Amino acid sequence: MKKFTILLLVLSGLLVAVFFLALTQGAADIPLITIKEAFYAFDPENQTHQVLRNIRLPRICASFIVGSSFAVTGAIMQGVTKNSLADSGLLGINSGAAVGLAVAFILFPSLQPNQAALFSFLGAFLATSFLFLLTKYSRIGMTPTGLILAGVALSSFFSAISQVLSLQFDLNQDLAFWFIGGAANVTWTQLQVITPIYLVALFIILGLGKSLNLLAMGDETAISLGKHPERIRLVSLAVVVLLAGMAVSLVGPVSFIGLMVPHVIRGLIGKNYQMILPLTIVAGGILVILADWVGRIIQPPFETPFGIMMALIGVPFLLVKIRREQL
Repeated sequence: MKKFTILLLVLSGLLVAVFFLALTQGAADIPLITIKEAFYAFDPENQTHQVLRNIRLPRICASFIVGSSFAVTGAIMQGVTKNSLADSGLLGINSGAAVGLAVAFILFPSLQPNQAALFSFLGAFLATSFLFLLTKYSRIGMTPTGLILAGVALSSFFSAISQVLSLQFDLNQDLAFWFIGGAANVTWTQLQVITPIYLVALFIILGLGKSLNLLAMGDETAISLGKHPERIRLVSLAVVVLLAGMAVSLVGPVSFIGLMVPHVIRGLIGKNYQMILPLTIVAGGILVILADWVGRIIQPPFETPFGIMMALIGVPFLLVKIRREQL
């Protein structure tokens, strides 16, 4: 518990530091005194104040929400499936949510944030259902390699559907931003819709740690202690669908966050999910805020979406993980 407390304090301090770094540094650097003025004496005619309040701050908040969501869904899926490679991006859930988003653009040309979130949830739910049907009723099985193969197949399938819909209904301009993963266009209106859902999901997640620990010990042990394994899995997957769909509706189908962050945290703190889940939430948010900030400063005024940054880091991480565990 002492190690957990120290790590939580360190990550919290790092989060504050990264928050101010992303707020002050970018294509144009903004001094702290100007930030104070923007919050306490906001001038709508001041362009710098507008950039801070309506561009940088919402994208930082969105980056934290998205990073923590993808990271903790990865941790939950790894606990539920007992598969160290489980991640909503690698398993096709994010791509399924992207299909839902494409359908939403077709049905609602003037897409509202609540509509985007709803259809992303439905797409994520569809992808999750396909994934577990495919692994349960085929020779692939729930092995690490089998699950990844099923996920890659589903991800390719849903990505192809998204591309077909995009070409057929001329959605290229609308969907291009979401397909590469970036927080540049996130608005306060979107965050107002997403944040209550996110907070409810976090409340549920923080109560799942003990149940995931019991699942790791086996269904028989969980049942003997008065728990219902299938109910735990159902609640866990419902939260995964909720958070993955919500995150995709904001920034698109970003992979590897849910693979990398839980592994790093597990290496630092052990296999106790009561500790892994809260630390993963904070660490995932930090990672994406940093990735988004780096994407803003490496080639100003142009930006590199953090979805690309995650792929550049995540692919080597996955290959090393597979090699080490001989999967």
